[in-house]
Amino acid sequence: MIDPSLLRDINFFSELNDQDLGIMANVLKEQDFSSGSTIFKEGADGASLYIIKRGEVKACKSMPEGDLMTLTLQKDGEIFGTMSFLDGRPRSATIVAITDTKTYVLDKVDFESLIDNHPRLIYKLLKNIVFSSHSIVRGMNTRYLEMINYMWGRKR
Repeated sequence: MIDPSLLRDINFFSELNDQDLGIMANVLKEQDFSSGSTIFKEGADGASLYIIKRGEVKACKSMPEGDLMTLTLQKDGEIFGTMSFLDGRPRSATIVAITDTKTYVLDKVDFESLIDNHPRLIYKLLKNIVFSSHSIVRGMNTRYLEMINYMWGRKR
């Protein structure tokens, strides 16, 4: 079991009270990744959400030539794996550890086991997942507009 007090410093769990942290400590698992290791590949099956305790990862898409193009970087306190975790479809990106990375892993089965007995906790977690996803989309939209402005100029 994970020490619940260790979760308090992670942004993703910031809205959880002591009881919620205790519940989460019982269902989370720790997993470490060395720098340069692939955590999961685009197209792979997956039903786990990862919360970064310490480290940095990059989300990448495979290019037709086989190279990986970095979409976004994520660091301490941020999450990844949300899309497959929520919709059950294959992973939409490859995740690679940029530094030695320690994560907490929440399996969908464990998440779903909390729904009936802890709906308020599930609400808090889903709200944080949505906020995290929105933050990524907003950042990508900003970069897209910057690229369009660079390519075509502001007058178009």
